Amino acid sequence: MGHASGAVTAREVIEEAGALVDEHRAIVEGWRIGKAAAEGSVQRPALVREALAPVLLKAGFGSRMENSHADFQATNVLTLVKKLTRETGEDRFPKWYDLLSDAAHPAFGARIAYATPAFRHESKAVMVRSYARSPMSLTDGRSAQSLEPTVALAVADSLIAAGTHIVDLLDDSLAVVDDFGLTTSAATLTRRTYWRAFHPTRGSRACPCGRGKWSACGHRWGAAGPGRP
Repeated sequence: MGHASGAVTAREVIEEAGALVDEHRAIVEGWRIGKAAAEGSVQRPALVREALAPVLLKAGFGSRMENSHADFQATNVLTLVKKLTRETGEDRFPKWYDLLSDAAHPAFGARIAYATPAFRHESKAVMVRSYARSPMSLTDGRSAQSLEPTVALAVADSLIAAGTHIVDLLDDSLAVVDDFGLTTSAATLTRRTYWRAFHPTRGSRACPCGRGKWSACGHRWGAAGPGRP
């Protein structure tokens, strides 16, 4: 069942990569609006909440189940695949996704995952296919030719492409988290310790976010935020 489980896993990774693209862009835009709030503005907390709360609620509670809230409908998975394709420029994602979906269900993709091509007798009266749990080969008694494991190749290629983009995008997303925490000085407002509980510093000192000097990192209200535009 290796091909089937691999197809399900790879398809899920593509979906997760698409969801990360969608949510990252929404959070970057929400934080851009909130961070642009004027210095000293009494409306700043409300503006930040107004910009980010709907995005975070949808990311955390979005669903497509029958009774899910109308304001938090999760983005259609095919839309996520399209967004991933546009962002990466990798136009094979839709093709991979279709094949992997087929291989994960009782359909054509699942059939070819474990079978040889159909061999017909020259009379066209008989057709034979061989099935096995692993990639197969053809032999004429003197030599053997491996058959292309179409589904396995799609699993490997899509995992590499989607996984690489996920790693890059997670790093970009972490920069947004750090920018929010350091701009708002959130860690100074609680005694609780937590991951990325960074405190602002000054001038040319190394920034707690680890991306350069404090003065150059732009963790201040009104400055441009990080993340992919």
